[in-house]
Amino acid sequence: MEKRTVRAAAWLAIPAWLGGAAPALAVPGNGRCAATITGSFADSCRDFAADSSKDISYVKLHYADGRVVKRERINRHHYAIDGAPGDEIDFASVKSGTTIEEFTCEPANTAPTARLEIETPPVDQVLGHCYDFSDGLICEQSIPRTDWTGPDQIPDIGGQPGFFEWGCGGFSDPSQCSYTFRFRGTGSSDPDADIAAWSLAFGDGTSVSGTWSAPPAEVTHTYPLGRESCTGVVNSVRNVCVITLTVTDTAGQSDSDTMPMIFLDQSPD
Repeated sequence: MEKRTVRAAAWLAIPAWLGGAAPALAVPGNGRCAATITGSFADSCRDFAADSSKDISYVKLHYADGRVVKRERINRHHYAIDGAPGDEIDFASVKSGTTIEEFTCEPANTAPTARLEIETPPVDQVLGHCYDFSDGLICEQSIPRTDWTGPDQIPDIGGQPGFFEWGCGGFSDPSQCSYTFRFRGTGSSDPDADIAAWSLAFGDGTSVSGTWSAPPAEVTHTYPLGRESCTGVVNSVRNVCVITLTVTDTAGQSDSDTMPMIFLDQSPD
């Protein structure tokens, strides 16, 4: 959407009998008469284009972050700029001939989509790798971790979120049990390509965060006390590690993806 305000220069004619001189007539093509200017925005107010019936003298861009950039001596009928994330334009002023027009952009920014993943053995329904379990997905942690698993790969339980269960002790030496995990959020997306920041909460009272200039490609975290480290309650189950990835765009819109994780002791009684 755009709002347009037109400001045009005006001539004041002073009659000759009052001692004034008659104003010079505007001659088409001399650059001093009124012009017809159109303008449009695209890419969430980052791109701007203007067209005029006469040469454009200047374009002044007022950015949402407070910057003002004036581009002078354009001297052609068309002007366009392609901006990058962070270059959202609030409004633009265009002068051509004696006409100045102002175009205001009202962005229709789309919220981002968060995508949380945890490094696991392959999800292949093979006993000892990762396979459907009675209340979610269970992965045997002694198997090499070569895949990344998201919450959408964990079966629901009667319409409720299923658990990601990290099994240990049943198929390996319990001494191999590890409570160190790697997470990532690089699968997150935004139609406007303007994700600005991320945060990752591990469900044990600790978290990390950063800007999207360094996306969470592989974040390592250790739960020092295993299951007792987490205090979440999901589906009446206690000591759940509710891992939450949150991404936020430049417009302040955010989205979160969560994964409830529990540690399953598979050691023989």
